[in-house]
Amino acid sequence: MSQTREPLVEQQVARVRAYMEGCGLVVVPDSAVELRRRLVGVLERLTPEVVEEWTRIVGRAFAIPEVQWPEVRDWMSSALQRWFRHIENPADVETYLYLRNHARRGFISHFPASRFLASQIRLVHLFEERLEREPVPAEDRVALLRLLRQEFEERILHVTDFFVAGREEDLREQEASYRQAVDNAPAAIFRVDCDFGTILGASRVAERLVQIPREEMIGLRLWDLSPEDERQRTRRLLEEARRRGHARRDDLHLLRRDSERVPVFVNVGLIEYAGQRFFQVICVDISERKRLESQLIQSEKMAAIGQLAAGIAHEIRNPLGIIANALFDLQETLPRDHPAVQEDLQIALEEMRRVQEIIDNLLEFSRTSRAELEMVDVNLLLRKTLQLMHKSLQNHGVEVAAEFGDVGLCLANQNALRQVFLNLITNAVQAMPNGGTLRIRTIPLGSERIRLEFADTGVGIPPEHLSSIFNPFFTTKEPGQGTGLGLSVVHSVVKRFRGEIRVQSQLERGTTFTIDLPRGEESDEVVGLLGVPGRMLP
Repeated sequence: MSQTREPLVEQQVARVRAYMEGCGLVVVPDSAVELRRRLVGVLERLTPEVVEEWTRIVGRAFAIPEVQWPEVRDWMSSALQRWFRHIENPADVETYLYLRNHARRGFISHFPASRFLASQIRLVHLFEERLEREPVPAEDRVALLRLLRQEFEERILHVTDFFVAGREEDLREQEASYRQAVDNAPAAIFRVDCDFGTILGASRVAERLVQIPREEMIGLRLWDLSPEDERQRTRRLLEEARRRGHARRDDLHLLRRDSERVPVFVNVGLIEYAGQRFFQVICVDISERKRLESQLIQSEKMAAIGQLAAGIAHEIRNPLGIIANALFDLQETLPRDHPAVQEDLQIALEEMRRVQEIIDNLLEFSRTSRAELEMVDVNLLLRKTLQLMHKSLQNHGVEVAAEFGDVGLCLANQNALRQVFLNLITNAVQAMPNGGTLRIRTIPLGSERIRLEFADTGVGIPPEHLSSIFNPFFTTKEPGQGTGLGLSVVHSVVKRFRGEIRVQSQLERGTTFTIDLPRGEESDEVVGLLGVPGRMLP
């Protein structure tokens, strides 16, 4: 009969045998070939009767359906044959290879080890009871029983090791599965010590979010990853989770290695497992949600201010026109030999024109449906706008670096877009009082969007002002130098054309405005829409 060789199992057998020998449990050596052969002969003869009785006992004890008893009986008969081969020839370890595999993945692995061991103990008791009645000399009976008990004790030690190893392997696989689930989760997950707030582990998403390797994060306190002004709030969050078992906040930030603050929704749960207590902290990056909320607030603010501005502009336009005409008449009527008076009137007229310009901007800001849609060649319009601004750019020492991509056509309004470009270029020039470089790029974004970038090397915008620059009447310029409506009009026009506008700025490094607009294609559908006279924005 061939033997199955398995180095790991053979090492296990040798190790257990060494333990037994060291503890004085081996009383019958492997060399007792004749005694081993005699024991196996007796056991094989007793097997049918013993297995039959054993099946009834364990079937009732373990509530095994009677219809499954034949299968249990056959399984035990096969197992006993493998064990008997090992008793006869200790080098045959197939029985332990089989037990190892089944203790980890087979049928018996689904139940506690005590259940299997109890059934094995009862089985050997049945064999011992019958051996006691065997018609052999007493000395032979004692030798046979001693060998049976020795082999059974060895078997129990192996089964115990196999069950423990199987459970340890299950735990390792569960841990690996948990680690994989944590690493593949779309949120940053931290494992945090319950008593000291120390980070014990972090997911790969957490590494990417804060830009710190997890090896460096381990040992830090969770609040070390928070901005200085939020660390107390982070501590209070953990305290609340310790009291209630869970806690959450959506007003915290994580601090990246480059000191950038990332807004996060934090959910903390207290985990108690295997005698351990720790926090599982889940941080969801809500930068996009915050950006959309900000856009919504900005849009609602713009709508409200637009309605107010339109009302005010219409109310004061006519009285201002009358005043302007009166000033013009006075200038024409008064003698020219009063230069001081003429100068005052000229100043008044210029200021009236400035007021009229503010009113026009207010009306443009509040306008929602007057611009007709048309196909606009963005690159061509930008080139013409730069030609129009060439003298101003040259006088201010501003060099233009333009890079036009293959963006095709845009579905918008040419006059409104020209106003957007003029405002952004003018702002860039004013941000570079000592000259600089204005970089303008157009970039295709797939088949549905195009991107325009206006990047200057000017003085930059203070961080505290970035959230306000699109607000009407907000300006950082000196009094009389700006109306504060230019960027409001830009924002309003871009939104009207279903676009988006963003700004990034660093002090003394410059500012970049990024505009994304819907791309237009000359399809039958679009041409049909544009062919309708007076086609208005919805």
